[in-house]
Amino acid sequence: MSLIQNLEDLVGPRSGLLYAYRFDAGRAVPEPEPQFAREADGAWTWLHLALGDLRSKLLLDKVPGLPVDARELFVQRETRVHIEQAGGWVFGVLPDLERDLAGQAQGEGRLVFALDGSRLITGRLHALRAVDDLRREVDGHVAFESPAAALARLIEHYVDRLETMFEGLAITLAEVEDYVLTEPQDLADTGLTPVRRSLSRHRREVQALKSALTRVHVGRGSRRAALLAEWLPDLISAVEDLDREAGALQERGRLLHEEVDTLITSATNRSMRTLTVISTLLIPPTLVASAFGMNVEGIPFAHSPTGFVTVGVLCVAIVAAALWMLRRMGMLP
Repeated sequence: MSLIQNLEDLVGPRSGLLYAYRFDAGRAVPEPEPQFAREADGAWTWLHLALGDLRSKLLLDKVPGLPVDARELFVQRETRVHIEQAGGWVFGVLPDLERDLAGQAQGEGRLVFALDGSRLITGRLHALRAVDDLRREVDGHVAFESPAAALARLIEHYVDRLETMFEGLAITLAEVEDYVLTEPQDLADTGLTPVRRSLSRHRREVQALKSALTRVHVGRGSRRAALLAEWLPDLISAVEDLDREAGALQERGRLLHEEVDTLITSATNRSMRTLTVISTLLIPPTLVASAFGMNVEGIPFAHSPTGFVTVGVLCVAIVAAALWMLRRMGMLP
């Protein structure tokens, strides 16, 4: 007997299964002992697996008809966002948002799925927000007519989450913009960089999802996902709108970054001009004072009671001449 079989005997057949629901007659009922065979009476089952548990492989082995490629997605922990079709199943990897125990976003995650007409199997390594939203909806007595409808709703939850996130980033951009337009003295940390990084990261996810959905919608022959055909146009439209919103925010962030760079450059130029003016004004009298301060014979005014006054007047005259030259050159107003 293998180690995996021993583990199953030890902890029971639900190891690796987070939860399961059976949808029938407009109701969703938790399934303590889920059936893995294909339903024949219009009912269907949703199984959600913890892929971090090695024993979830046991459950996959119990699903009759599951294509080898689909099973490999769950086992190998694929991260590339894509959707495929084979053997009457649609399967692939979708983006989602990881969360911590408090429900706060922790970055990008991946949801692996496989579905046919009466079974939806999903799996994840870490807690995800969109799939949790779907479960809460099911617990709130929302029943979906098919696995494809549930998957489409899950994608909608992901889009809704990102829309909310982009709204927050837009508010942050507006605050940074208002701060920058006041031309503050301190532009070292405007908070713009984390916003641009987050926008770039999430837009890549949106574009990957859009590409995957479009490919199975307009693809030829076996590449078209007939099970999702009813929902794909609306999903693609929603994801495209989200991509445009992300692109507009990215462009705002880029222009704002350029504005910050311009202000920093202008401040640097002003500082350099001030330094140039100070140097221009101080170097001549410094040279004069140094020359008359040399301890050598023959220095003019060395023994004159008016020597200090004369040298001071000479320094003032040199500074005045330098100021006049700087104004003539346009370096001073």
